[in-house]
Amino acid sequence: MIKAPANVTLPEGASLRRVGQVLLDAWEAGSHQWRDTPLQLREGNPASPPAPAPRDALDLFRVLEEHRIEYLLVGGMAMLTYVQGRNTRDVDLLLSVEAMRQIPKLRIQDQNDFFARGQFQSVQVDLLLTTNPLFKTVQERFATTHRFAELRVPAATVEGLVLLKLYALPSLYRQFDWDRIYIYESDVKRLLAYYQPDIEPLFSILKDHISSGEMRELRNLVTEEQERWRHRDEPPAA
Repeated sequence: MIKAPANVTLPEGASLRRVGQVLLDAWEAGSHQWRDTPLQLREGNPASPPAPAPRDALDLFRVLEEHRIEYLLVGGMAMLTYVQGRNTRDVDLLLSVEAMRQIPKLRIQDQNDFFARGQFQSVQVDLLLTTNPLFKTVQERFATTHRFAELRVPAATVEGLVLLKLYALPSLYRQFDWDRIYIYESDVKRLLAYYQPDIEPLFSILKDHISSGEMRELRNLVTEEQERWRHRDEPPAA
C-alpha cells in the first residue's frame, strides 16, 4: 500500500487556528484581489469580501463542541487532514437541519432541501444536510475524529470523502462546472492513490443514488486511476 503523505496540511495535533489560516490564504489568493480584470474595468472595483479571522474558525469549533452539535467535518478542510496543499474558502459541515438550527451565531443565507450556506462571524460555512439519504449514510457509517490541539473534531473518513466526491461529480458534469470537476476528480484520485480504500462497498451505496450511466462514468474514472497504479508498480520489461 502507498503511504499517506508525511506532511498533511492539518495533521493530528495541529491548532484549529491553522483552519482559519487556510481560509485566510484562500481569501488572499481570491479573484477579488486581482487588479484591472475585465470585470473590474467594466463594472468598477466591487467591495472585497471581508477577510476571515483565524480566531473565528477556532470559535466555531468550540461552539459546536460546547453545544454538543452532532456534525462531521467534510469538504476541502477535511481533505486537508489527509493530504497537503488544497485551497478552500469555507468550512463544510455535514449535519441535520435540527443540528444546524442549534448553532449559535450561525446566520443562514441560503438553504434548499439538501444544502445550506451560512456565516459564522467571518467564516463562511457550507452545510450538507442529512435530509439527503446519502449524506445521512455518511454520517452514520463513515465518521471518525481528528485530534486538533484544542479539541477533537468529528470528521469524515477517507471512504466517506470519496463517497461524497463521487456522488457530487455527476451533477457537476451536467452543469459543465469544470473548475469544481477538476478539484473533485483530483481529490478522489489523491485519496485513492494515498490510501487505496476498498471502492466496491462505496459503489454498492452509490448505485441507489445515481443512474446506471453515471455509475459507469464513475467506474471508468476509478478504473483508469487503478490501472495507473498497476502499471507504475509493474517491474520494467526486460
